[in-house]
Amino acid sequence: MSLIQSLRFLFRLKLLATGLTAGIAGMGFSSKSHGLATWFGPWDYVLRHDDEGQPQAAFARLRGENGSLLWLTCQRFASEPDQPSTPFMTVAVAQKQFLGRSSPNGRSTVYWFDDNGPMVGHWIYRDRHGQIPDPGQVRAFVDKLAGAKSLTIELSNYRYETQQHEFRFDPKDISNVADRFRKDCAAILREKIDDSSLAE
Repeated sequence: MSLIQSLRFLFRLKLLATGLTAGIAGMGFSSKSHGLATWFGPWDYVLRHDDEGQPQAAFARLRGENGSLLWLTCQRFASEPDQPSTPFMTVAVAQKQFLGRSSPNGRSTVYWFDDNGPMVGHWIYRDRHGQIPDPGQVRAFVDKLAGAKSLTIELSNYRYETQQHEFRFDPKDISNVADRFRKDCAAILREKIDDSSLAE
């Protein structure tokens, strides 16, 4: 990896972490934020618009055990007011215990849906949350999430001690959240929706 590629990658990771932090804070926004909050069972869902009325950010949040939170985030985010916005999407798990920070390559993180076999991904860690940084992996995660009844994730701290977090889903709620998130994210990222059923 060249120096320029490395710098771009590091900037993207910083942007992801900053954007997630802004997203977490943004769930409790005021009416001036042009946001619309809805609920799918226990899920909180927020779609925020920019000043021109275009979709700018979508956040889905589910509370898990021991104060943990599962986040789906899709956003166009500018690190500085005079800079152009950068689109990104991520899945994150936030929890109470300090995890430390990972290297740019991330930490191996094990997770599984229902009783299926474990999967391993390299998640980026920052303080008290871990997140999937790659858009393709996020899309695959959301697709698997849509048909699941449970999700178990083993986050690891800076000593590589694992902490298991479990989330349980109602099939109808999770299917609606996943469909809504994919549709809103396509609009935010200005992508075409291939599945005609999501465009209804």
